[in-house]
Amino acid sequence: MGESDHVLASRRRIEKADGNGRGDDPFAQVSLALAEALLAVAAAIDRLSAVLSGPDRPKLSAARGSAEYIAEIRRRYPSAYTPWTAEADAALLAGRQAGHDIATLADTFGRQPSAIRSRLQHLS
Repeated sequence: MGESDHVLASRRRIEKADGNGRGDDPFAQVSLALAEALLAVAAAIDRLSAVLSGPDRPKLSAARGSAEYIAEIRRRYPSAYTPWTAEADAALLAGRQAGHDIATLADTFGRQPSAIRSRLQHLS
């Protein structure tokens, strides 16, 4: 079922639930708009996942936070999702002050570049 098929099916369900068949129930219209927005977001996430899943990037799974997802990320970033220590924080700040870029720090700490950026922002 394509994206537009889902929207059409949602519209039919709303019209049927509306009872008068005109589809003028404000609650039904808001529900339909929300459903359409969520479908658009889901489609955008699918497209983004396809773009980001290159040969050297981990395949993103739907269950973010699941053990399988974390295992996929840790194949490339062994320290991903582990707590930061005071020593690691100090070393990260020292590395940044020494002029190392985010990619180098990510490789050094075995963490995703986004985690490095986030931690640096947290520490500043």
